[in-house]
Amino acid sequence: MDRSRYRQLVAATDTDRERLVIRLAGEAGLTPTEMSRLTVGHVGTRLHDGGVSHALRVPDGDGETDRLAPLPADLESELTAYVGPRAADETPVFEVGPRRLQMLVSTVVDRAATGAEKSSLEQISSADLRRFFGRDAVERGVPPGAVLSAGGWGRLDSIDASVSAPDQETAVSAFASARPPVMVDESPQPTRTAPDPRALRDALDSVDTAVLVVGSSGRVRHANRSFERLTGRRADEVVGDPFDGLVLEGELPGEFWRVIATEGAWSGVLPYARAEEGAVERWTRAARVPDGAGGAERVVVEIRARDDEATGRVRAAAATTRAVGEQLADRTTRDGVLRTATETLARGEVYACAWVVDPVPPKGLEPLAAAGIEAEVAEAYADGETDLAVAAREVAETESVRTVRVEPAPSAPDAPTLLLAPLRHAGNVHGVLVLAAPRGASVGERERDLIADLGRRVGLAESAAEWRHLLLSDSVLELTFESTDRGSLFVDAAARLDCRIELDGMVPVDDGLLYYVTVAGAEPEDALAVAQEAGEARLVADRGEEAMLEVAAPDASLATPLVERGGNVRSLVAEDGRAELVCEFPPDAAVRDLLDALRESFPESSLTAKREVERSGGASSSFRESVDDELTDRQRSVLRAAYHAGYFEWPRGSTAEELADSMDISSPTLHNHLRRAQQRLLTALFDGQGRPPAGDIDWDT
Repeated sequence: MDRSRYRQLVAATDTDRERLVIRLAGEAGLTPTEMSRLTVGHVGTRLHDGGVSHALRVPDGDGETDRLAPLPADLESELTAYVGPRAADETPVFEVGPRRLQMLVSTVVDRAATGAEKSSLEQISSADLRRFFGRDAVERGVPPGAVLSAGGWGRLDSIDASVSAPDQETAVSAFASARPPVMVDESPQPTRTAPDPRALRDALDSVDTAVLVVGSSGRVRHANRSFERLTGRRADEVVGDPFDGLVLEGELPGEFWRVIATEGAWSGVLPYARAEEGAVERWTRAARVPDGAGGAERVVVEIRARDDEATGRVRAAAATTRAVGEQLADRTTRDGVLRTATETLARGEVYACAWVVDPVPPKGLEPLAAAGIEAEVAEAYADGETDLAVAAREVAETESVRTVRVEPAPSAPDAPTLLLAPLRHAGNVHGVLVLAAPRGASVGERERDLIADLGRRVGLAESAAEWRHLLLSDSVLELTFESTDRGSLFVDAAARLDCRIELDGMVPVDDGLLYYVTVAGAEPEDALAVAQEAGEARLVADRGEEAMLEVAAPDASLATPLVERGGNVRSLVAEDGRAELVCEFPPDAAVRDLLDALRESFPESSLTAKREVERSGGASSSFRESVDDELTDRQRSVLRAAYHAGYFEWPRGSTAEELADSMDISSPTLHNHLRRAQQRLLTALFDGQGRPPAGDIDWDT
């Protein structure tokens, strides 16, 4: 079963019931027996990063919840339309038994096989549909442990129970974070955006979690009924008030708005004032979301029900991560950032020790920084293909938080549960944070959220320190690499087409880098075809003797391993089956480690030149630095992509729709980012004024 056959099956359905049964098996992972037990009340609405998602409480034979399964938004709409929007919770979705549902699947399969004249469809069963659900989820980037949890499997094909299994809420959230599920219709699908404000408010009023919607001015625009029940404060009295005023005076962390503005989300425990005296402490997650039309964005504040068993640990974890965040801003080197983070975490009450590893090092997994544990002991945990070594690589690849149980190393703290989080920023993973929880500690979803946010903040601080070091140094280390490795797209294409390829620019996007290259000496169609063999590509401009291509090939570029380690690419030229790459690093960069990292991906590579170059200073450098400080990562990426793709030229080299498609965002969102980026650029040029006050910050995703 693959996506093509799955689409054929869905297209072969004749009734709403047939379509719903096929999709519940293929996109939610349900068996016919589970479908026969399903009622309207098993469908639930959840919040995820400020947006609304859906899940199914899959019932077992005793009426209890066996597991949570993801429910794509369009499938939830089909299910609701099938049973009727006013159906009672106890209403069965299908009023037939599992045998009848299995026969229905067989009927659709026979019809699809006959219509398509493909005998390969004849043997497909509901079990095959469930396996398709699992494999497709892994291909979309859902962590294997989450797939096993959502499907109720002990193992699936090559995925077995040795991978760490997250709790059910975390597993469902992982599906919401992944790429969209397979589309059953061949017609183009609109880019996912947040629901319109009215739809969002209606959905939020239906959830049990207390929720606030806060506008870009920091004032409350909507409070749901659960917030009224929690605090005793009427929604119409809260709307229009500053969010800060809903929290006890002096208890809102100073970093709250800054973290949301720069990183998109904040997690922690806050005390909310009641209508009468006193306050109620609740776990809080605040995330910025677009309005779905490219207009002003908002922050959705999710206030979750208290879990008395976990609140003490979560509160302590929140205090510790907050302490880390408060100290990171003063650190000016990567070593300083990592040392501060690990030492602060190890000093807290929650973790026995902390260390950071490079998930794809040239040799070994020796800690980049460690506290509360000897470096040799930490390294022993990851010696060879241990559970930790495998998990660290998976965390870096999926950019998700995981737990893994390991046997304590000799003389190590009694901490068999390790919590791993990626240190990521702007599409790059700079390392993996490893935290050791005491024996018996339960690591829940809230703590995972905290550590995921901390990983983003440490990754941002690492990146900022590296760039600050690079920008403020009087000199930079310029390294020239040469490669004949045909694993590189540019080396291979230059050799096959007997042409010259030159890098014009790179743009960070969510899943890697976009490359803009000029190809001379080859037909544009031939160059495009070769590039599309390695990834996604499109022709930006045909200039006669040369052409510009936009290429997204994450595993085929020489620049990637060096950019991931803080390099600033100055030039990349490929010709005659050989590429020359010039890259800048801080003067104290470890050259041997950089070369090893490059050879890890492209063995036929060498270092041909190394020199210190004096940096040219002056007003232009200061202006660039001031502009860079004003732009968010997304604004910077959109502006750079528009520039390199010829969006500002006349006639335009790329349309807004083409740019938005390349960056996997909607066209209104692209226009929104471009408008704000240009405004900040012009403000820096003509005004020279600083950042807007906190209350007027635009929250850009």
